[in-house]
Amino acid sequence: MKNLNDSLPELMRRATENLEPESTDLVERGMARGATLRRRRTALVSVSGAAAVLATAGIIVSGSQLFAKDTQPPAAGTTDKQTIRKTSGVAAKPPTRQETLNTLIELVPARFKVTKPETWGDDWGQGASVLINDGKGLSRLQVSVSAPGVDGNCFDPEPGTCLPRPDGSRVLIRKEEPTYQPDNNPGGVLANAVGVIRRGTESVSLYNFNAVQEKQTEKTRAKPALTIAELTAMADSKLWRFLPKPLPEPSGPVKPEPTSPGTSKPPVPVQETLQTLKQVLPKSLQVSQPGTWGGAPDDFNGAYYLVNDGKGLSRVEAFVSYEVPVAKKCTDERATTFCKVRPDGAVVGWSKNSPEYGDARQKKDGVLANTAEIHYPDGRFITLTSYNAVEQKGSRHTRPKPAVTAEQLLAMAGNKAWKFPGGKK
Repeated sequence: MKNLNDSLPELMRRATENLEPESTDLVERGMARGATLRRRRTALVSVSGAAAVLATAGIIVSGSQLFAKDTQPPAAGTTDKQTIRKTSGVAAKPPTRQETLNTLIELVPARFKVTKPETWGDDWGQGASVLINDGKGLSRLQVSVSAPGVDGNCFDPEPGTCLPRPDGSRVLIRKEEPTYQPDNNPGGVLANAVGVIRRGTESVSLYNFNAVQEKQTEKTRAKPALTIAELTAMADSKLWRFLPKPLPEPSGPVKPEPTSPGTSKPPVPVQETLQTLKQVLPKSLQVSQPGTWGGAPDDFNGAYYLVNDGKGLSRVEAFVSYEVPVAKKCTDERATTFCKVRPDGAVVGWSKNSPEYGDARQKKDGVLANTAEIHYPDGRFITLTSYNAVEQKGSRHTRPKPAVTAEQLLAMAGNKAWKFPGGKK
């Protein structure tokens, strides 16, 4: 499987983009800050956000480049089902994204008004979504249909969640599940979900939310508008048509990935990184509750302290490693808000008071972060972060702003005392 984000049905990917693995929402923050911190967050947890999605949803669909988002979705508005019936399921040639949307709309029960259609897709499958309303509040409904040969495998992380059926298909059911962990779901968004993997390994997956989006929004009704029985009937409909089996990817020599310059470098004891962090912290701060992660045999070191300047506790953490050297310029992929290239070729980035969430949880917890990072031309990489809380996620702020400013973090990151661990890659 090449990229877990690309090998899920778009439905399940988009419905769980910001899912929190374990207690820290590393993937969401990595997506918000860019590729560099995504690597760091992968190092911080043993399971990626996409893998956590699979474990939660109980379905794996392998493939490549699934369901690229349509850059020009249909215009929003109320849809006429009588018009839709003239175009659904009649052509022998491969279905278009519009046909997939038409089929979804045709299968919506008559009691609902349908608005805001949207489509996406590529050679591996197609997706569509609409908003439906029965007078009790808007509800997002979305579908993904994968092409045959996109091998669908269903496993059972919980009893009774992935059920074989007499016709050889398998069905996955989730009822009124929170889109975030139940104890940290301030928007109250719930989803009903049904995924059917047919005998030919093509699949139909339907999600229905009690909101207009699956994430970063407030609920618009008490429960999803469609029941599990209704979603199952829709998924089993014979109206769905699937793209042809995708052609295999061309075979040939595989270009090796660039070797990190850290491969030949010795590891650094993680306690030494912790000591360096303590050494470079402003002397006016009281330090307590040290912690580390990484270290040998890993090729990265992480360390943190809780610090206090008399105005409340603040977590400060450091991450040091080697990376494949980056281009000596500032790009959109950089992980921080601000960026500059120094005369020595190092790329320096920093962010000030960046919110840790992009939804109602930010209002609830109020966690902010100052960040500074340096990418050296020889592959050395360091990032320092200060929070206005004792944890990155899952706790309320303990002070208005982080204790250590972005300017201070930049000076700390540039200290010559840091040693960068090498090792396996």
